[in-house]
Amino acid sequence: MSIRIRLAGLSVALGVACAAFAAGPDNKSPPLVDEIISKHVSARGGLEPLRAIKNITRTGRLVLPENSIDLKVSEVRARPNRIRVEVTLQGLTAVQAWDGKDAWQVQPFEGRKDPARMSADEAKDLALSADIDTPLVDYKAKGHTVEYLGLDDLDGTPAYMVRVHLKSGDEMTYWIDPDTSMILRSLEKQLLRGAEQLTETDYGDYEQAGGVYFPTVEEQGPKGSDASQKQKFVYEKILVNTPVDEHQFALPPSAR
Repeated sequence: MSIRIRLAGLSVALGVACAAFAAGPDNKSPPLVDEIISKHVSARGGLEPLRAIKNITRTGRLVLPENSIDLKVSEVRARPNRIRVEVTLQGLTAVQAWDGKDAWQVQPFEGRKDPARMSADEAKDLALSADIDTPLVDYKAKGHTVEYLGLDDLDGTPAYMVRVHLKSGDEMTYWIDPDTSMILRSLEKQLLRGAEQLTETDYGDYEQAGGVYFPTVEEQGPKGSDASQKQKFVYEKILVNTPVDEHQFALPPSAR
């Protein structure tokens, strides 16, 4: 059996919208969209507490209901834009990492135990996931642009739709709760090997760590997929600003 898992925007290979109320983008939207983003940042804890987070470690499990498989997951993100994700099953650990320049992986479930450099397409997810703040924060400085798409009906709940046109050429669309200003859903649009790929993620159970709120539950799958078909990440522990081995992100010499 072969299972392909996406980890909060990145994939590890293992061998085992609703109709919008708005007609479209509003050309006068920048002041409004900036206000939505500002309220979202404040709801998370504020810009200064967010910037004070130098690294974050999340550990928990990845649940694949259709296969009754429960995997251990560990994710470390550190500024500036570095990430390492480990997935463990039956004593084997798959690794994917991005050091800000190169992406690499170890795939023992495919019989490949040596580190290998990842392609530019594969690196996109890692580079995006390495952003502790999300692309919404300081989007101009990061080279992104944003637009407000209107109020949408998200499974019966009204939500603001904000689209981020990433510097890479891909897109991220966020559904933000008008009451809590928290992200309820994101839709990632990527061009991978010439084909468009749409990945939908639902966020919930926000908890505070280091004065900033992070989701502890993320359910992910193709756009429009039912909740029962989505893989579920449950993060049971979140730590911020802990001692981090800086070498764990770097491309191993054997993969160069």
